[in-house]
Amino acid sequence: MARKTVSVSIIQPKKASEDAYFAERDKKLINKLREDVSSDSDKNYRDEHKYHCFRCGTASLAEVDEGNVKIDICVNKGCGAVHLDPGELKEILATNQQSLKSTRSAFLSLFK
Repeated sequence: MARKTVSVSIIQPKKASEDAYFAERDKKLINKLREDVSSDSDKNYRDEHKYHCFRCGTASLAEVDEGNVKIDICVNKGCGAVHLDPGELKEILATNQQSLKSTRSAFLSLFK
């Protein structure tokens, strides 16, 4: 008797594709929940430490107006750290350059 070669292919049932769909959906949901929790805890941490000095860690920041900019300065004895928000240094330098130019032109006008 001659042997015949038989090929067998396994067909995945629909349940496997449903399981994969729900597993992927759950994975996305878990990642979203993790991002939300991380964002919330980061916001809570920032709110709790809003007026804390990054250098000495005490809640001793005071706001000082310098033209259009509000500078945060630590008033803790021995610290004196200056806190600038993004763009504030650039604005301070631009303001000082304008006042320097006007002072310079006023000074030079004395010698005309």
